[in-house]
Amino acid sequence: MRLGHARVPRPQIPAIPLANLALLVLTSVMIAGMYSSSRGPGLRFASVDRDGRFDAEGAVRVEVLAEQDPQVDGTPVPLHDLADAVLRRLTGRPAAAVVLVVSPEATYEAMVAAYGAIAGLQRPPSIAFPAREQAAR
Repeated sequence: MRLGHARVPRPQIPAIPLANLALLVLTSVMIAGMYSSSRGPGLRFASVDRDGRFDAEGAVRVEVLAEQDPQVDGTPVPLHDLADAVLRRLTGRPAAAVVLVVSPEATYEAMVAAYGAIAGLQRPPSIAFPAREQAAR
């Protein structure tokens, strides 16, 4: 038996629960960062009840084709000039609307680039994607 100071037990910090907490915080920050990053222009899907009827007759037709420049009312336009071409076509038309037709062979990036160019106008028009009609059974 030793005489002298009695040894006071030192408090120990449990390492395993702190490591679990650190992993949880890291995972939360990673998930929040992934979902907060910019993913291009946001698509807003409107219904007829909420936004009124879409007038396709006075609309500008923009076609995104595979491996080609997009077409505005049948005229090929370079992608970097798409916004200006659509703006020129919309002037003087009472219904400021665009029908964006995307070819099945076109890439997703081409569609998003065309949509982003049109939605980025000063006063963005209504943009519609035509729906395919399914044959009756």
